[in-house]
Amino acid sequence: MLFAERSFADYTNGIYAEFNTSMGSFTCRLDYAVAPKAVANFIGLATGERAWLDTNGFIRTSPFYSDSIFHRVVPDFVVQCGSINGLPKGGPGYQFRDEFSPSERHDAFGVLSMANSGPDSNGSQFFVTAGPQPALNDSYTIFGRLYGGSNVVYSMNHVSTLNEKPLTNIVLQNVVIRRIGESAQAFDIHAQGLPVVTNLYLGAARSGTNISLTFSNQLNVNNWIYSSTNLHNWSGTDFGFETTLPLATGIFSSAGLPAQFFRGAQIRYPQTLYVPRSITGRKLTLNLPGAAFDISFTNATGGSYTNTLGKSGVLTFYTWKQDPYRGRLSFGLNDDTQTAMELHLDYTSASAGNVSGLVYYFIFPVGPVTGTFSSIP
Repeated sequence: MLFAERSFADYTNGIYAEFNTSMGSFTCRLDYAVAPKAVANFIGLATGERAWLDTNGFIRTSPFYSDSIFHRVVPDFVVQCGSINGLPKGGPGYQFRDEFSPSERHDAFGVLSMANSGPDSNGSQFFVTAGPQPALNDSYTIFGRLYGGSNVVYSMNHVSTLNEKPLTNIVLQNVVIRRIGESAQAFDIHAQGLPVVTNLYLGAARSGTNISLTFSNQLNVNNWIYSSTNLHNWSGTDFGFETTLPLATGIFSSAGLPAQFFRGAQIRYPQTLYVPRSITGRKLTLNLPGAAFDISFTNATGGSYTNTLGKSGVLTFYTWKQDPYRGRLSFGLNDDTQTAMELHLDYTSASAGNVSGLVYYFIFPVGPVTGTFSSIP
């Protein structure tokens, strides 16, 4: 109900999040039964009970959302927050899977959902709807609904913006979590299968003109190593997700600078991860509507293909990005229609899964496709 106000005394059993902003306060009731991962993650970040990785690679346990800004406001659509650096891509250093339910729809003003950059890429960013948004259903995890203070959300959604960013920052000063009742008190945020951020301890030794860094590695982790020459400015290297043996246990770095400092971070995923770091040397079979494609990625930039329509040739290009739960593949074929595809490969095992994406002819999209894939090796 728009403009409804409720006090703490009005709370019934459940978990509530009180958002205290520079424009006033609003409250959402969190649905931990339907979206336990999203709720556990949100509570942990809001309270500092979950560790996260900052932009310089330091592991933090301070409340993530305190003093962040609503960096995206679209009138009659959403207000969005949860980026540690106030930019569209900011996050906590890890991702977790979607949680969809037919009982949860973006059907009203005040639906609280996770923002993402594609399926199973949830992190820290969230949004509140400013009206029914059915196009968002089953693409964004709903984990709560507005309980009070809708006048505040309405006012936030109608501030002046430039490129969807408020001209005057709307600051989320803090989030207060309230648990009412035995079930709410018993909900364990550490038992929901979320990634865990930990320090990665490095051993350092000089080897000629290089520095050798060694570390203990394991499957289903994402390793980051950061370096600095002054202890103030740090740059990080993402070593990707460890999904296959053998595991790397060390790297070399140039020792040509007067002083160098190193540290590491590791994100441990409780699930088995399958997406390979590279597809070079692999053969991929795509089973798409109307045709199947066999593609061999023979080197880092090219390869060859055949399909069940009797065509064959070479790849004009390909790119690959490894995420924890999916691979992102783009490639072009040297055929008479200049076919190109942008695909998401969702692995259900180390060698197979589901595929979805777009097909282009002569650079024009011809619609989405879905199917399955298998991979060798």
